[in-house]
Amino acid sequence: MKKISKVLLCAALTGAMAVGAAGAADLGSLTPQGAKAYLDQIVKLQNQYGKAHSYNRLNPHIWKGLCLATLIDMDKDGIPELYCSASTDGQSLYTYANGQLKQLNIPKQVSNFGTDYCPSTEFQFGKSNIYLVDGQEIMNGGPVSYLTKRGDEIVSDFTYINYQFTDKPVYKVNGQSVSRTTLEASIKNFEKDLTEKSYCYFSEWTINSPSGTVANTITSLRKLTNPTAKVSTHKVTLNGAKADLAAYTINRNNYFKLRDLAKALKGLDSEFEVKWNAAQQRIDLTSKTAYTAVGGEQAALPAGNKAATLTNASVYLDGKPLNLTAYSIGGNNYFKLRDLGDALGFGVDWNADTMTMILTVK
Repeated sequence: MKKISKVLLCAALTGAMAVGAAGAADLGSLTPQGAKAYLDQIVKLQNQYGKAHSYNRLNPHIWKGLCLATLIDMDKDGIPELYCSASTDGQSLYTYANGQLKQLNIPKQVSNFGTDYCPSTEFQFGKSNIYLVDGQEIMNGGPVSYLTKRGDEIVSDFTYINYQFTDKPVYKVNGQSVSRTTLEASIKNFEKDLTEKSYCYFSEWTINSPSGTVANTITSLRKLTNPTAKVSTHKVTLNGAKADLAAYTINRNNYFKLRDLAKALKGLDSEFEVKWNAAQQRIDLTSKTAYTAVGGEQAALPAGNKAATLTNASVYLDGKPLNLTAYSIGGNNYFKLRDLGDALGFGVDWNADTMTMILTVK
């Protein structure tokens, strides 16, 4: 039995994939806001448990502090979850949806498949799901469960007990008593299309070590929260005519100043006014209202790449808050063009042949 073999080797380390220091994470369709929420949670956990460090627990040493953080798309919906582990001090799993960070219900403790001390985290990758494998002292009759995300909940798709080191062996599949032959066949059938990825919390071991995962995940998430902004070389047309609008390109999306766009749309059906509301510390937009220029609109952008930082700039349209993605670049806020089009009622299209952003307004 594979799990039994892992116990004998102490810590689930004979699986298919040695992970060591993981590479760049797949961000999928995670939003910049979701990335910031994940980063904030990582910092919170580091403050709670400390950063990763080796702890001398007789022999061998183990990892302590927040030593594992990785993005895992549990339900393959394109938005990865954030899995975090502080070794034997606990594990947690988070998702980001509807503008909110939510902690999902997984066991507090990482797996310990052995009868003694062999903490580990194991994932099984399938075609439509990724499973977190949970097990405690399975040689003493503890169950093994394959946990995944369905909707907003964590569910078990498969659970078994393989208690064979006793005068009265216990073999169960999903709560039902079975023969050992049936148990082994059931496990083999369930795992036949799965690929394993395991992490061991013995700090002296380099195979399947969580070392480096926290730093790599932070680096990946910062591609969304602190990206490099490039001056856009794309053309812009407004109702078929060339528009004098400068933009930055960030992660394949274009970002504009509100006042530049407001001046361009003046006199059209989607025109809007821009005012700073000092009392509320927010930007107020008023639809169907001619823009009042303040000077400096539609100026050319300086050459070269710029550092961008995700901003939570508060923007209201006709007294109602907008959910816009924006970055601060060189002291100015730049907003995602498609977000503005959706909010203000103008069309945004893209011509890949001519590399042109096409704005359409009545």
